[in-house]
Amino acid sequence: MNQSKYLLLGLILLVLGCDKSGNDGISVSGKVENPIKGELVVLNQFEFTGLKPVDTIEVDPSGAFEFYVKPAEATFYRLNFYNRQQMNLVLDGTEEDVVIMLEGNNPGGEVSVTGSKHTKYVQQLEGMMRDQQADVKELNQQAIEARMADDQQTLARLTEEYFALMKLRQKELKSFIWKITPSLAAYYGLESLPVEEHFSFYDSVAQKFSAELPGNMFTEELTKKVSALRKLAIGAEAPEISLPNPDGEVVTLSSLRGKYVLVDFWAAWCKPCRAENPNVVRLYQQYSDENFEILGVSLDRNKAAWVGAIEQDGLPWVHVSDLKYFNSVAAAEYQITSIPATYLIGPDGKIIAKGLRGASLEAKLREIFG
Repeated sequence: MNQSKYLLLGLILLVLGCDKSGNDGISVSGKVENPIKGELVVLNQFEFTGLKPVDTIEVDPSGAFEFYVKPAEATFYRLNFYNRQQMNLVLDGTEEDVVIMLEGNNPGGEVSVTGSKHTKYVQQLEGMMRDQQADVKELNQQAIEARMADDQQTLARLTEEYFALMKLRQKELKSFIWKITPSLAAYYGLESLPVEEHFSFYDSVAQKFSAELPGNMFTEELTKKVSALRKLAIGAEAPEISLPNPDGEVVTLSSLRGKYVLVDFWAAWCKPCRAENPNVVRLYQQYSDENFEILGVSLDRNKAAWVGAIEQDGLPWVHVSDLKYFNSVAAAEYQITSIPATYLIGPDGKIIAKGLRGASLEAKLREIFG
């Protein structure tokens, strides 16, 4: 009698333990419109070291699939269908059943999701990004045609249209990101905004994450990133540069105070830098009489190569280098990990723009000097 009682109790506990709302976690299920027999679907979890496989299944011949997920905290997942179609999910553990409908074999195929508001936010963000890419692609095509026809007037108009479009799209994106913060989808959306141009917004979002989603690894990563960039943010005092010129005389950035100064990190061995030099020379010749100077900071190792490149490219501005490659004191101070890289410093010694080159540099100088 007692043994029967214990057996019955054990069976009840076993059934309760298999309830999908319990130990099995969140159900992520759905239907693949175009299932491929024998091909696998992989559920990955995002980690800062890369994607970590969580589970792998074969889709049912009918196209049905189901995973169970147990997020320890709000985090990102990625479903990979046959290495053909992928989709990103954000789950925080409050979901019960997430249902996904998709084609499965089309990289750009439609995806429908219910049961995860954070994943819906991600989809909305991806839609905004696709719209922006389509607009930019159209402008680029028009610019190619204008360049081939040597139509400078049209090129200038398209450049202005491009910057106006980016300003509008980024304003819309920031508004949506702020609305959904601290959803991790907001963290995902920030990746589409250049941190150099939108540091104050990054800072505000990071503070909101810290207040409303403390301890989460993405909150900590965002806070760390913002803290590291704070001293190089737009509006911050530009760190001092004090390096020798080709004649061995030490030149400082502060000695150029009172002028607009483009700090240009480059090197003789850097092909993109050398390709950009003719454009920079043209702009320097146009604005050097209007309180504009350039401080070229070379990340070369060899003095002969450095000086030779200055002469070959006809670079008439101020040049300095400690010939220490990316170990340069200035490169470390300005967190330079790739070149070309630029900082535009105002007459008051504060950073007013970063990452300017090509059309963006020309547009900014035109904005300043008219």
